[in-house]
Amino acid sequence: MSKRYLVAFLVSLIILLVYPHYLKLIGVTNSERTSYKITPSQPPPPPTPPQKLAAPRAETFHYQNKLYETLFSSRGGSILLLRQGDAPLYKAGPEGEGIFGVKILHEGEGLYQEIFQDDSEKKDAPPSFWYEVPGEYRMTKKFFMGGDRPTFVLEVELENLSSREKNFSLATRYALQFGGHNPQEEAMTKTVRLVGGEPQAANLGSLRKKPFIGTGPVEWQGLVKKYYALLVKPDLKTASQQTHVEEDRLVSELRFTPLSLAPGEKKAARFLVYAGPQRYETLKEFGFGFEKILGHGVFGVLKLALLYGLNFFRRLAGNYGVAILLITLLIKLLFTPFTHLSYQSMGKMQALQPKVKSFQKQYAKDPSRLNKELMELYRRNRVNPMMGCLPLVLQIPIFIAFYQVLSEAVELKGADFLWWIHDLSEPDRLFSWPTELPFVGSAFNLLPLLMIGSMLWQQKLTPQTAATPAQEKLMYLMPIIFGFVFYNLPSGLVLYWLANNLLTIFHQLFIKRIPVILHHEDSP
Repeated sequence: MSKRYLVAFLVSLIILLVYPHYLKLIGVTNSERTSYKITPSQPPPPPTPPQKLAAPRAETFHYQNKLYETLFSSRGGSILLLRQGDAPLYKAGPEGEGIFGVKILHEGEGLYQEIFQDDSEKKDAPPSFWYEVPGEYRMTKKFFMGGDRPTFVLEVELENLSSREKNFSLATRYALQFGGHNPQEEAMTKTVRLVGGEPQAANLGSLRKKPFIGTGPVEWQGLVKKYYALLVKPDLKTASQQTHVEEDRLVSELRFTPLSLAPGEKKAARFLVYAGPQRYETLKEFGFGFEKILGHGVFGVLKLALLYGLNFFRRLAGNYGVAILLITLLIKLLFTPFTHLSYQSMGKMQALQPKVKSFQKQYAKDPSRLNKELMELYRRNRVNPMMGCLPLVLQIPIFIAFYQVLSEAVELKGADFLWWIHDLSEPDRLFSWPTELPFVGSAFNLLPLLMIGSMLWQQKLTPQTAATPAQEKLMYLMPIIFGFVFYNLPSGLVLYWLANNLLTIFHQLFIKRIPVILHHEDSP
């Protein structure tokens, strides 16, 4: 038995020593060898996910006529760039989402992103897009770009490919690019829609807080910024509208009541798009009330009247600078009777100042008695203390309306006046310097400085009725503050204010020649 154990041991040792060399000889590796080991059962590894197919690439189509430069995309059959002259009305961001995509509501957002096919026959014409879901529907989109007027038409045709009647609820989305963070330009950025002949609007400030949402039909809806507008008038009845802010653009979506199509039936919807300057005469020519984007708001009627007067005097004089001077003179003449009464009242108030100061000392500890005596003094001398403020109060609405007209009127864009004033929509910029200075920028604007001088002169001529020297100093400080406020405003607006001041000074010099007549008993 001991011999058998010894033989078995030697055989086993030989096998253990020789077997690895044998495996190498036949080409079995170490890792392959371990695969034969018996291991506890383990769950199979998860299947490798299938490779996601790359989304089909969109094609772009450049088109340009004498009004527009346009870049179309087959993704959504939309517009990636819409530019008129040097004004970009829309430019797609990094995500590449275009405007005037059309979707079917129960199909989700898909059609805004789906790749449409182009079957345009002419290379120099806008593309004609189509998209089809076999057995369901076919959508065709055609853009007809404007000729002489800044408009184009989007036509959307739907064909029911199914064997049953179907309802298609359409929606379209469009956007308008607005400038950086200039407070003056942002104040002019808004959305406007016409409902029952009346404009409804929301400015950029309110849109940043919440979307502007409406339900029911509208005649048209638009997006507006300084000088330019993007207005959409559909021939479909709208069901709802919404406008919100996305970074540097306003985005609107219009949803429409359903289109009912029998099997094999086709129906087309058309959208007239005005994309261009806010020029009153051009907007009014369409007969759709587009011009009401210029006349809505508290001062809307005044704005339209002033704009009409501005254009009238421009046709008369051939220059918008002269037109501003003429309309300023007209406004001044209209308010001359009130201003005359105001100056007379202030002259009487100044003549009564010695008596007023005497009462102030006499009744310093009795305010009620002081007030009673002053009112009696003014009554006897037929002086109304509030009359001095009346012309200013009456002119504030006109000033605000004229400020809005001169700031928004595209007619002033590039309109020169004389000498160094080459654009009434911009500061006058007599010359520039290389360094940016606080409050004033990098240009020397002469008109605001002339305006400050005129205000100081006017202040000196105005009868002073201030109760304390501190109040008088504050009155002289106001022109300086106004100068900083007006320094970078459009030169057309500063020209108006300067002309108004000079006419007021002329009126004050005339008034000073008229003696102040008081009752003999109260004459100082």
